[in-house]
Amino acid sequence: MARKANISKEEIHQACWSLIEDNCFPNIPRLADFFLKKDGRRCSNTTLLNAVTEWEEQYKEQQQNQLTFLDEDLSPIFKRFSREVTQCFGQLLDEKTAEILQQNTVKQGSIDGGYLSLSEDIIALQGSNDVLSKNCTQLEEQVATLKQQLAIAEHHVSRAQQQAEDVLTQNKVVTYQLSQEQENNTELQLNLSQKEVELAKQDTQLQQLRNENTRLNESIQQLRYEKENKQQESWQVISEKIEALSASVKTMQLKDRDD
Repeated sequence: MARKANISKEEIHQACWSLIEDNCFPNIPRLADFFLKKDGRRCSNTTLLNAVTEWEEQYKEQQQNQLTFLDEDLSPIFKRFSREVTQCFGQLLDEKTAEILQQNTVKQGSIDGGYLSLSEDIIALQGSNDVLSKNCTQLEEQVATLKQQLAIAEHHVSRAQQQAEDVLTQNKVVTYQLSQEQENNTELQLNLSQKEVELAKQDTQLQQLRNENTRLNESIQQLRYEKENKQQESWQVISEKIEALSASVKTMQLKDRDD
């Protein structure tokens, strides 16, 4: 037989988290069944309703905190990626500017000196071309590296967005379930209040019946008492009549003997 005992608010909160881990959203019937299967304890629906309402607020706060933590985890990644890209493009711009300035200096020196030969100009141009080719290759490698980093960052962003969407979707589902549970809890509370009113009426009727039963028992006792008194009085009258009749018979017998 199930025993009835007090269940603390903390135990009800822990039971709610256990049901969530089992992919079951907690409500009054599930909580009542949880404790009944666990140790046979029971408590009032009002106690369960108050505790599960308080737990729902804690659950909403936890979901909001998860979204905040997710934003905090992604923010450093975005900032670091932006900083690295800015530094890389700044470095490339500085190198390209220095290269152009160097080429202009060489060309200006050749013009001012007027003694450089055509072969030297060709060699200088060839060297400049080699430098440009090397720089172009480095730029292509750096661009490829940046594209790879960008792809990784986009992958992280995509995963983060998917996680955020999953959390939002779950939050919407939970919010809807909370709304449904609140409606169910409200209906249960109304039913409970109605049952309590009906129970109070039944208690009143029962008390009235008990009072009426007491009154009837008292009436029966009174009738029995009156009946017994009347029987005693009747027996006393009959006894007196019998005694008088006996005395009369004896008197008549005595007279007959005397005659």
